[in-house]
Amino acid sequence: MERTKLVATLRRLTAVPTAPYDELDVRDTLHAVLGELGLHYQTDAFGNTLVRVRRGLPRSKVAFVAHLDHPALRVVGKKGSQLTCRAEGGLPTLGIKGAKLVFPKCKDGPLCGTLKSAKIARVNGRLRVEQAVVQVAAKGPQPAIGDYAIFDLAALQHKGKRLKLRVADDLAGVAAIVAALADLAHRDAACEAWGVFTRAEEVGFHGTVALVLGGLMPRDLAVVSVECSSAQDGVTLGAGPVVRLGDKSGPFEPRAVALVSGAARALAEKKFAYQSALMAGGTCEATAFAAFGYRAGGIALPLACYHNQGPRGVAPEEIDLGDLEGATRLISAVAERAGAGIDDLDLLRNDLVRNSEEGRQRLRTPIVGSTLLPPEPV
Repeated sequence: MERTKLVATLRRLTAVPTAPYDELDVRDTLHAVLGELGLHYQTDAFGNTLVRVRRGLPRSKVAFVAHLDHPALRVVGKKGSQLTCRAEGGLPTLGIKGAKLVFPKCKDGPLCGTLKSAKIARVNGRLRVEQAVVQVAAKGPQPAIGDYAIFDLAALQHKGKRLKLRVADDLAGVAAIVAALADLAHRDAACEAWGVFTRAEEVGFHGTVALVLGGLMPRDLAVVSVECSSAQDGVTLGAGPVVRLGDKSGPFEPRAVALVSGAARALAEKKFAYQSALMAGGTCEATAFAAFGYRAGGIALPLACYHNQGPRGVAPEEIDLGDLEGATRLISAVAERAGAGIDDLDLLRNDLVRNSEEGRQRLRTPIVGSTLLPPEPV
């Protein structure tokens, strides 16, 4: 997909507010985009969306997974014009007092509020907002119990090669997968590539678990999580998409990682920039799928201001357009490499065997002055 259309797709997706359990509007936008591209989709009983592109007789198949939700605040109590809100997903903890919020889906239309205070606790070694008090106008309509609030930020600002978004994680991953599937649908190479778009990821991978238990995804699929992740541990914006080796929970499955790495190396022969890193800042859907026995790896887009945490307060998330385009190319290359039946882990193993032939024979030479202890008397 060419750059202008890729950015336009991302702009359409990010223009729609989203939150855990309230992804249906952005999902409807996704469905409209898929329809315009001629990509057929289905939804499961839990509202996850699945797309499949198949061409020729692929030797192996792969699914690319991204989620449709982003952290938000949910109204759980009211006292006058002050609302008690529960955090759903990881929210900024630094400089958030006074942050401007919008309740986008109220009965009377969008309503504004200001974050007055927040209860912050350390969970698993990290600071997290658990609850917040939001001040709204004392007169006029007010949000109801169950309404959600998001930060009042511009949906997308495009300057040069940088994109600043209210929600990059994970709608940038969604856009990259959609663009790659559209490209794959018009190529001749054999492949079977799935696009899997899940709900309620930020609050515990609920959409992923529901999807796995529903049995719609074949067990022989390799799964590649496509997600934005905080640029740290040597990863930088603009240096290419990241072959993600693991996450906070640990390393990914070796054969799936080898598939993604092999595709990236093959592209690099044609002036393709990429990075490799564990990216242990958080846990992504690859780990959730691996827990249910899938071979899982990951592709990450380096992200600044992860989950809207800027240097001093709330800020838009930021990605590099070149990284986004690179992720699209890498997704397509992974799908075609899997379709061709290339097993990069097997190739590595064969190289090790061939290259060690002489060395292994030298190991047969008797060692003079062996320090091995004599056998124990019987």
